[in-house]
Amino acid sequence: MTISDAPRRRGRPPKLTREAVVAAALEVLDESGHNGLTMRAVAERLGVGKMSLYHHVADRAELERLAIEHLLAELDVPAPSLPWQERIAALAHGVRALVRTHPNATPLLAMREYTDPAALRLPEAVMAALHEAGLRGADVVGGARLVFGYAIGFAQLDLIGSPDPGASPMESLPESDFPHVVAGARETRHHGLDAQFVLGLRPLLAGLAACAG
Repeated sequence: MTISDAPRRRGRPPKLTREAVVAAALEVLDESGHNGLTMRAVAERLGVGKMSLYHHVADRAELERLAIEHLLAELDVPAPSLPWQERIAALAHGVRALVRTHPNATPLLAMREYTDPAALRLPEAVMAALHEAGLRGADVVGGARLVFGYAIGFAQLDLIGSPDPGASPMESLPESDFPHVVAGARETRHHGLDAQFVLGLRPLLAGLAACAG
């Protein structure tokens, strides 16, 4: 084969960037889960050698942190002019939607601390709303964990539950033994998951308001 017969490259390969690494990490996370998110897997997704990634991220821990920070930065933060209850509810809805869209990111949400200003908007907004409600000190931290815990936990139910409301087997329990359980099942018979999420937010917000006293 002569030089003129040799196949020619159609331009240079795309330049590897930090943004491309994070995007690939999210794809791997969604497909393979937390344990599957490795430097090697991301490098293979990008079609580069593993060592190439170290020009953009220090290690797997930073890769995980950057991926989660990217997701958190995409969440909308409600205007601070809204009542604090509305802001908490909107933020809880946002966290729930994030977990439903990226369920494999759930372990990292709890395991990583964030340093990116864009990602920190979310916890800052939750704590600011709680402070406005009247909570102070450790109660603000506890309240924020309650909000995040409820939203993440309910999203886990979303992923295994049925979106269609209907009769619950708990309705057929002996009413004399479980009067409140049976009544609750009947009361929520026609409540879908979205309605049930809102239903749970009511006592959560009322409890936070009561803590502020």
